[in-house]
Formats: sequence, structure tokens, C-alpha cells
Amino acid sequence: MGLFDSFKRKFSSTEGETRSSLSRKVQESPQDAQARQKLGLFMLRHGEMVEGNDQLARAAILYEKGGFTTKAIAVLRQMIKNDPGNIDFHRWLIRLLVLHGLTADALGELQKIATGGIRFASDEQRLDFYRGVSQNLPDSPLPFLLVADVYLHQRKTFEAVSEMAKAVPLAVSPTMEKEFAGRMNSLLALTAEHPELFESCGFLWVAAGKREEALPCLQQAADHARSAGQTDRGEEADRIISALLKEEKTAAIAGAMSFGEAMRRLTEPEPPAPPPADEEEKARPEEEGEDAKILQSAVEKLRAKVKEEIGESDPEARYNLGIAYKEMGLLDEAVEEFRLSRSKPALFLGASCLLAETFAEKGDIDTALQTLNEVLASDGISPEESIDVRYQMAVLLSRIGKEEEAKEIFLSLYESSPDYRDLQDRVRKFQG
Repeated sequence: MGLFDSFKRKFSSTEGETRSSLSRKVQESPQDAQARQKLGLFMLRHGEMVEGNDQLARAAILYEKGGFTTKAIAVLRQMIKNDPGNIDFHRWLIRLLVLHGLTADALGELQKIATGGIRFASDEQRLDFYRGVSQNLPDSPLPFLLVADVYLHQRKTFEAVSEMAKAVPLAVSPTMEKEFAGRMNSLLALTAEHPELFESCGFLWVAAGKREEALPCLQQAADHARSAGQTDRGEEADRIISALLKEEKTAAIAGAMSFGEAMRRLTEPEPPAPPPADEEEKARPEEEGEDAKILQSAVEKLRAKVKEEIGESDPEARYNLGIAYKEMGLLDEAVEEFRLSRSKPALFLGASCLLAETFAEKGDIDTALQTLNEVLASDGISPEESIDVRYQMAVLLSRIGKEEEAKEIFLSLYESSPDYRDLQDRVRKFQG
């Protein structure tokens, strides 16, 4: 039996389970990753591709949040198998692989995508993908080189050089050195129609520690400057080439991307010492403020899109969005979504419990308790569901120091359901 068959068998719904029964389990235990995974696989087998992948995505989020990264990766691979063109799934998989220490696998996934694994709608979409992935692979030059590939294809040489300059400090492994050299050859092939590129190519080779490859390019750049009547620039280039011939000067020049910048590096005094740690700490709140503004802007755009595309007509979509907001720590947004999703009777219990949890996380225990009381007062709540809600109330009461009220509920629950959760341990403490 193959790995996928074993995986599928483990999470296949048992005989007699239906979409309704699996959905009910998810609504009763919205944080149960396995329940969502089973529902997602059930939906996929019955042709509900969008809904099935949505449930699998929720399961992957829960697995990741719970520290089960390997399970999250397995779920994502199944999602990609069903929707291979989904860019977000591929980006997510790469991030998780890196998080799990599987950087080589992440780079392999990126290489597959670059060689046709995804059909991008435009070069801009491709560029956005590679730039996003670069944040997950900060120590790899590959994303920058792939961005450079796009620009080279577009004949945007200045942009290609800029991306390759970002890749140079990271291209330390033999494999990445070979990748970098391949792009350099592509760039040099354009010097026949763009001779000004000799200067950039030369300094890229210097930054890569390839002085022997750099010198011919820089000499060509110097000759081109003279032939264009730029005598002063030609002399400046000669001084830089002479400095490079002295090996001890190479380190000072490395990182410059023009003759002018290289001359400044050779002649400028030593840079000042870095600021003390306490000054860095003072600057940090301003940076964090900027991050908060960016996050708030992204959330506002997401909310506007949800309002436009979903509105209040799909409580289940709002319910799932509330879970996503809660997991991201966006508690105010989660409260709004759970309140909207309570309008659907089948979601009332699950949304109310999550709403209470969210209020508790915000520190508003009184409103959380009020929400749970509304559930207990509602019609249609089963005895088993009542136990869950009352237990949650007792935990919240205990949290705010109302131990006697909490104790009364715990003891009452123990009389009817002594094996429920940790009631036996709690009652033992009361009696001790």
C-alpha cells in the first residue's frame, strides 16, 4: 500500500458517515483538524472540489498551529494534487517545508514551479510569487535569480542586474554558484547590443569573489567609456582595475556596482561604529508601528473584499473566516464574523462557543459568559452540548476568581458525567 493510499484510508469516513454527520462534527469541534480533514476528503471524493480544499486548508492551519507540521505538509500536498495551479497552496507548502527544516525540499518545489509546475497568468504574477517566496527562503539566492530570469526574458537589464546583486552574497554553495554563473552568461550575451552591461557584469563578478572573471569585463567597460569620449570615466576605470590587481583591495570594492561607487569605497574613511543597543531599542517601536499599519491595511482590504463577494448571505463562509481571523490574532474581526454566522441554526452552537472564546481572549470574560448563557437558554441544545457549554462557563468563572460558582458547576457536571474531560481531577482537588 502506498503512502497516499495509507493516508487516504486512515482519514476516510467510516461506513455510514455522511456529509451532514461530518459537517456536524466540524461544527461541534471546530478546532479538530482531523474532523476537518475527513470532511474535506469526503467532499473531494464527491466532486466538491472548492469546498473540499477549503476544509483541508482549515485542517492544515490547525495542524500547523498545533505544531503538527508534517501532517500540515501532507494535507497541503493533497490540496495541490487536487488544485495544482493554486499559487497560494504552493507558497504555503514551501513555507511549511522551510519551517520544518526541509529547505532542500522547499528549493526543489520552487525549481519545479520555475520549470513549468505552475502556469502563471502573467509575468507580474510570477514575479509576485518569487518575491513572496524569497521571504521564506532568506538565505537562498534562488528566488532572486528566478526574478532575474523574468527580467532577462523581458530584456529589462537594469532590473535583472539589481536582482542578481541581491543573490550574490547568498550564492555560496557549488550548486548556487553554478546557477549564478548561468545567469551571468545570459547577461553577458546581451553586451553585444548593450555594451554598458560590461561594467555591471564586472562588478557582479567582483561581488561573487571571481576576480579573474571580473577583470576582462571591467576592461571592456573602460574601453567602451573611452570610445564614447568619456576620458575621465576611462581613467577612473583604469584606477579601479589597478586596485583589483592588488588582491588586498578587492574586499573594499566588493559590493560596488559602478566605477564611481568603487572609487568612493576606496577613498572614504572607515564607517562609524554601530549605535548602542539601547538606541536600536528606541527605534524598534516605530518599526513595529509601521508593521501594525501594514497589517491593518491588509485586513481592511480583506474585509472589503469579503463584504463585496460574500456579504451576509453565506454564514458558513463567515464562520470559516472568523476561525481564520481568530487564528491570526485578529480578535475584533473574528467577533464580527462569529456574530454574523450565528444566524444559521446549524452554526449557532459552534459560532457561539468560538465567540465566547474570542471574548475571553480579549479579556472580556463577562461578555463571554453572557454569550454562553444565551446558548444554554436557546432551543434545541442537546444534553451533551449543554455539558460542553457549562464546562466552558465554569472554566471562565474560575479564571476570574469566582471559584465557588465554578465549583458548583463542576460538581454538578461530575454527578451526571464523571468521566467528562478532567472532572475527576478537579473534584479530587475540591475534596482534598
